[in-house]
Amino acid sequence: MNLEYFTDGLDSLMYCGMKLSPEQRILIENSLIALQNDNRFSGMYLWGRITATKGDYYIAFGYTNDCLKDRKYFYSLDQFQWQLLPFVQSPKIFQATILAREPFIGDPSMLTYVKLDPTFDIVANHVTGISRPEVVKLKEEERLAAIVFIITEECAICPRGAFYKMTDGRVIPNQMFRGLNSLQIDNQSYYQLYRLPRNDLKVNLAKRSDYNYAIDFLDTIDCVIPLGQAFALNLQKNERLVVIKSCLWLGMTFFHKIDSHEHGFLYLGDGKKNFDLLFMY
Repeated sequence: MNLEYFTDGLDSLMYCGMKLSPEQRILIENSLIALQNDNRFSGMYLWGRITATKGDYYIAFGYTNDCLKDRKYFYSLDQFQWQLLPFVQSPKIFQATILAREPFIGDPSMLTYVKLDPTFDIVANHVTGISRPEVVKLKEEERLAAIVFIITEECAICPRGAFYKMTDGRVIPNQMFRGLNSLQIDNQSYYQLYRLPRNDLKVNLAKRSDYNYAIDFLDTIDCVIPLGQAFALNLQKNERLVVIKSCLWLGMTFFHKIDSHEHGFLYLGDGKKNFDLLFMY
């Protein structure tokens, strides 16, 4: 949720039941303005909230030069003081995060012990050959950072044309973006994943007859597995507002106003993936 139109964005998400209290809105908005000024960010966003048993985690991120590569994530328990989320690189941490089924507690220093699946490899996706399950110490702060990264990679959305790739490789918000029109608004191929692309550039460009190198470098959501089931698209407000919900991560919601530059996503959930999706159809 972009801080520039924070209130309007939250009002748009109220159509699908995603809302924060007036006190939370004021406190979060003012604290994020201070956080942006302290770190000299070019853009500041509210990522969402992950519910916990003792205290919920509020997540935000900002960037300086590149809105894909330079993002820094922060978390807060009181919606006022923000702490920097650690950068997780260990594949074992990501694997333990996926396998951990206990709810978040609300204590960043809390340690949990997770048994790794010997037949599960999150990197290569093949049998590793480990005969004895390994036990990993999982700090809740690291688990929080890992789950935020995974959710962002799988279902954070932006409309086509909202971001522009410069000749030097930097990705910046497109100042000329005026929103999708009525003919594009209900087509999933006009929505992209807000992360570094995984598909080859030639693959993304070959899908479109009207491709543009500067804006079609991102992966589109119509290629997310399971195809056609990962996202649910709905039109609201007399078809002037599109709302896209993730079916894999329940609580991740994207909005975009037709013929407007306003768009954003917000996650309000418990950080658990919906593994039952394939059995719901």
